[in-house]
Amino acid sequence: MTDITGQDLGTTVRSTAVFDRRAQSASEARGWLTAFLEEGDLDEPTVMDAALVTSELVTNALRHGAGPTVLHVGLTADEVQLSVTDSGDNEPHLLPPDPDRVGGLGLVVVERLAARWGVSAFPGGKTVWAILARPGP
Repeated sequence: MTDITGQDLGTTVRSTAVFDRRAQSASEARGWLTAFLEEGDLDEPTVMDAALVTSELVTNALRHGAGPTVLHVGLTADEVQLSVTDSGDNEPHLLPPDPDRVGGLGLVVVERLAARWGVSAFPGGKTVWAILARPGP
């Protein structure tokens, strides 16, 4: 894992981490994000929701993407901004409910926890992003 600490841009605190394609990368991403968010003095439910969304996005990137996985996090007064970038061409999409299917619920979790989420494709890859609301004071 390579940790690249971002700079404070006034109202937004940002950081980026790069994870190799290894089975433990989703767990490492959760740990890295949790430590970063706890330094930002976020409440525990928001940290837990952000860690779960991160786990789902990184797991999808590892399963369906290619190359290293880049996790970006940004904090504003109102939001936790998450994005995961990989060099795979397959764009994620919500799967229809299927009681006989094992797995395939990651984006359902993201859909329920995030205020909004989406995919930004680019030549040679994609970024899947999610925005979580921060509770007010």
